[in-house]
Amino acid sequence: MHRIHIFLNHNASQSASHDWERVIRTKLYRSELTFQPPGTTADFHLAVKAAIATKVDVLIAVGGDGTMSHLIQELAGHDTAFLILPAGTANDLARVLGVYASSMQRAVDVVRQDRWKRMDLIQINDRFMATNGGIGLVSDVAQQINRLREIVPGFRLLMRVMKQEVYGILLGGSILASGVKPRHLYVESDMFTGEITTPLFLVNNQPAIGGSFTVAPHTRHDDGAFNVTFFTPGSTRQFLYSAYRVRRRFGPENDPQVQSFETSAIKIKALDGKPLDFVGDGELLASDLELSISIRPKYLKVFSQAKPALMRTVRSQRVRGGAA
Repeated sequence: MHRIHIFLNHNASQSASHDWERVIRTKLYRSELTFQPPGTTADFHLAVKAAIATKVDVLIAVGGDGTMSHLIQELAGHDTAFLILPAGTANDLARVLGVYASSMQRAVDVVRQDRWKRMDLIQINDRFMATNGGIGLVSDVAQQINRLREIVPGFRLLMRVMKQEVYGILLGGSILASGVKPRHLYVESDMFTGEITTPLFLVNNQPAIGGSFTVAPHTRHDDGAFNVTFFTPGSTRQFLYSAYRVRRRFGPENDPQVQSFETSAIKIKALDGKPLDFVGDGELLASDLELSISIRPKYLKVFSQAKPALMRTVRSQRVRGGAA
């Protein structure tokens, strides 16, 4: 009999619209189930550590990418498998794993069927990221959303209705209000080394951010590498054009304002004297003048409904958009 620990986040933007507890109890009734709210961030981390220490078979988290982000900080490198049941706004990891709230029964079935895989994680200094993140506009917008969740009554309801479109609206509003604010960085990796000025520097472990911003269409989370994409526009107008192309699913290959490549490690240093706020999986993971980012292959055990992705046909063409 499986021992399963379930963290049910009732504050996630979509959790109230689904009776996850009933579905889990119905589908996994043969297992020993323990339900627990995440509580405070500190309580959540302690509870996950305790569950791992007692060697539970499965951890299930009902929440969004933020809940998942806190969970993987403790699960990284362990053999405990986990299932993310999407109840947040973007649900980026759940989407790429083929787990959808619209099919609750099938989502929970993957545990009963023991359908798990190992995926790579990206390490940013001493923290881990499963999906996508970066510096600049993506960090500013994510932190703005997290602040609005806490201080604006009704904002969680707005997110429940608009879902990932909230990110695009706030991003557009920020650019129109104050333009793009580029950062001056020094980047060092096996694929690109040099100084850059960019308003948006992204590190990607899967193709899309927010479900629709497909910035790295060829990237997978199980190939031992991650994608780096940064924008180098000469003006706000050029940046908006490049971002529009990405939103319409045009790859970065033919855009001279975008550079994209894959690597297994990169170092980033702020040349403007301001800390680099790196937001990944919707959470602030690091704030420092220097960041060391690397891949940790097969470092997380996850349940998945997604079919195995086809291997890329040309692995030698790793640089796109002019990076050298």
